[in-house]
Amino acid sequence: MAMDLLKFAHEVKWRDMSWSVCTGWLRSLSLTQHLLLLALTPLPFLLVAFFMVHEVEPKASHEPARLARGVASVHLLATAVEAGVYFRRPHQLEQFVDALGGADNVTALAIYDHSGRPLVERGRPVVATWERVRAVRTASFIDERGGRMAFVAPVMSMPTARDDGIGDALFTLVEPNAAGWVLLEIDAPAPVSAGDQLFLRHALLTLAALAGSIYVALRLGHAWGDPMLRVADAVKRVRAGQWDVRLPADAVGREMQQLNEGINALIGTLEGTRRAVQAGVDEARDRFAYQAMHDHLTGLPNRRAFDKALDEAVAASRRASDRCVLCFIDLDFFKTVNDIGGHAAGDALLREVARLIQQGVRTEDLTSRIGGDEFALLLRNCSTDDACRIVDSLCRAISALRFRWEGREFRVSASFGLAEIDASVDSSAAALKIADDACYAAKREGRNQVVLRQPGSQGRLA
Repeated sequence: MAMDLLKFAHEVKWRDMSWSVCTGWLRSLSLTQHLLLLALTPLPFLLVAFFMVHEVEPKASHEPARLARGVASVHLLATAVEAGVYFRRPHQLEQFVDALGGADNVTALAIYDHSGRPLVERGRPVVATWERVRAVRTASFIDERGGRMAFVAPVMSMPTARDDGIGDALFTLVEPNAAGWVLLEIDAPAPVSAGDQLFLRHALLTLAALAGSIYVALRLGHAWGDPMLRVADAVKRVRAGQWDVRLPADAVGREMQQLNEGINALIGTLEGTRRAVQAGVDEARDRFAYQAMHDHLTGLPNRRAFDKALDEAVAASRRASDRCVLCFIDLDFFKTVNDIGGHAAGDALLREVARLIQQGVRTEDLTSRIGGDEFALLLRNCSTDDACRIVDSLCRAISALRFRWEGREFRVSASFGLAEIDASVDSSAAALKIADDACYAAKREGRNQVVLRQPGSQGRLA
């Protein structure tokens, strides 16, 4: 076991592990935390240096001007804790107070916010009350009682940063209102050596400088951390589909302005690309949807669109007693045209017949090519008499057609089968069966005619 420990101590693995842990911890810190860590790094070294100076310096006689020293001390302390009181960071204030804990003559030290709540308190103040502390506007001596001397100084508000940068905030005048108070009670009879006085003065000056560096670190973190958070939030919102995100162009610093402008330009480019892609997708979807529901040769609705419209018509007739008429159209002698003129002639004839049918029906009626040389009509809100008149005119128009192809003339006609759709028709299949039987009857009885067949009745010529 001992050999394993010695072997592990001499290996480099533990060093790599320690370095990995430290670097991982540093990477997890935010920008503001990095700046605060940088500002607080000299603190332990300064404390060690002051302690060594305090221990090696010889003690000297005490100065008689205790009041002046007390006022100066509490004033410097109030200046040093401005950042901690303003940003409500008790742990930083505790560091300041602990740094002064080595002074033998300090019996009580308290730091209050503007409402009188103690942020940090060391010892128990017995001389000054809160009412007397709150009335103080400048660093001053309060009272002496029980061998203690009380000094109070207000902690003034931190300066407000202007929009044009961090530097302006450092030189903005401090507002005259107090953000808190510092109460210092010292042991009056206890003499203060020259070494102690020097140590205290240097410590307070160091704490004041440290407070200034912490304030600068916080301001830098605020000035650069917040814009970076806005950039990250903008990227997150763009990923969520919010393309109207734009970063402000008046950011602090030329680098941040250029970064925001670049991100805004990138978002605009991505948005334009997305719109172009979406437009192409929408166009393709509309084209596919049109092709799925229309016949590619005649442009009429195809069998799928017709079946959907027929289902709706049957459901409407059963629900609201709406009546419509279904018509099957089968071209006569189409095979002759196809065999003699070829498929191109047949396609041209189908387009010509489709045009004649569309011209002869009403706007609300549906004309479909359901396959080969077969067409279907769905005459909405139409009585059987009106349907017979419409279909009879179509029958005459098709029989009067003189179709010419490559010097040949062809004559065709059409057989029409009509079926009334009312509440007695319980399904689309039943309606199709009635219309198909009627069309077959028209073919069987000589073509070029119209046969009407109502539910439950025999067909008759229209």
